[in-house]
Amino acid sequence: MIEIGKVIPAMKPEYAIDMEAILKEHDYDTWAELKYDGYRFQLHKKGDVISAFTYNQNSIPLDTLPELNSSIKNLPDCILDCELNGGIGHSGFKKVKSRFRHRISNKRLEDYLISGIVDEMPMELKVFDTLYWEGIGLIEMPLRGRREYTEKIDEKKITPSRKWEVRSVEELQNIFDEVTGEKHEGLVCKDPRGIYIPDGRGNGWYKLKKFETLDLLILGAYINNDAVSQFLCGSYNDQTNKYESLGVVNAKREGIGEEAYGMIGSKFRKKRPRNVLTGEKITEPDFYLAPSDSLVLEVRAMNLNFSRNNKYMCGYDGNKSYSMRIAWAYGIRDTKKAKQSTTTKEIAKLYRLQEEK
Repeated sequence: MIEIGKVIPAMKPEYAIDMEAILKEHDYDTWAELKYDGYRFQLHKKGDVISAFTYNQNSIPLDTLPELNSSIKNLPDCILDCELNGGIGHSGFKKVKSRFRHRISNKRLEDYLISGIVDEMPMELKVFDTLYWEGIGLIEMPLRGRREYTEKIDEKKITPSRKWEVRSVEELQNIFDEVTGEKHEGLVCKDPRGIYIPDGRGNGWYKLKKFETLDLLILGAYINNDAVSQFLCGSYNDQTNKYESLGVVNAKREGIGEEAYGMIGSKFRKKRPRNVLTGEKITEPDFYLAPSDSLVLEVRAMNLNFSRNNKYMCGYDGNKSYSMRIAWAYGIRDTKKAKQSTTTKEIAKLYRLQEEK
């Protein structure tokens, strides 16, 4: 039973790359929604009682988002599934990250509000689903019906997500190219006949995103249920002649982990090679590989970070290092040698270009 003020576990989309498969599953009638690069935000309102929750079901202190107040007050009793948005692309995501607080004391809230950050980095809500509206629970209603309630919303700071009704791969590709060309994150394709499944993946929700493509060397492997589940991958530092860990990638897609294991599994070793660098707080792989015995993977990563992570050593400057956000193995580059993998200099350049977007 839906209860306002009690968080509904979020429905989660799956990652996808095959547009034809998505459209076929949706009977060539899919809704492509703009993927905003912000924080998932579930808003609850009943009279004057207002609350909000994160993707992980933690409370959000709405006092830190005063620019939303008047728009929220104009809403009827409702539960909205939204994205807290600070602008287009990665620069917008950084603003959301700067503004967001999980908790804040009264003193720090006062300092926060007078700092000017609210005016410098204003937030808005983009609503992509309505789960409850004026006494009606909607989660078992098909998306097509739920969207009719979402379209009723037209407040200054709270508006429906942008969407397209798509019936061909060509049309979907053109829309994807358009939005990523505008520096948006991508699209979420949804089956308009699907119901909302709390805490569920699938049911016709698929993320399409533009990823950075990197050629990274396998430095280690993680084993789960007697199979490779993840690879530790890294870049080549051509100044030090060492291989620097950049992150862990999903190896289960398209059987890539199994294929790679068949090629290099006999060369796995327990001890880390001296020319492979990892951070102090890394979760140790079950096995390492000597770079000369390893494989280069084509890796897709949503974006790159440069921060204090204490796990990876790519471009480590004594304080920060590079890492990947959401990465997976796309293919094996068996024609490339270890020193032909993406270099640390190239990672730094890609990060700079990303930050300029």
